Amino acid sequence: MNTGKDYGDCQIYVRGGHRESVTALVAATLGASADDHYTIRSGRMVFEIRLNPDDGLAEDFIGWPFTIEAEADDSDPDPVLVEAVSRMLKAIWHRGLDAVAACDFEDELPDLGGLPRYH
Repeated sequence: MNTGKDYGDCQIYVRGGHRESVTALVAATLGASADDHYTIRSGRMVFEIRLNPDDGLAEDFIGWPFTIEAEADDSDPDPVLVEAVSRMLKAIWHRGLDAVAACDFEDELPDLGGLPRYH
């Protein structure tokens, strides 16, 4: 069944903590480890914790300090990122940090990807 959604990538905006603590939290949530460049590989997925170049330039989540760039192998027909991003969002929120996911499958994530939490 083709839903027309792109399950190959997702961007998560994060506010709170610091890059190292966000990286450690994501790695622990995925049961993986990070390399020296804040990149985590888990199965066919890659997660990069980046400093947001738009940090502070916008009043909404687009201007939060960190982004998690999540990508899955395009050849994988299963939406593996939905489950992984869902777990990451819950872990980030549980830690008391803010997070909003921006992707085609936000409606399949807890709290619709987090946006309703901040409006």
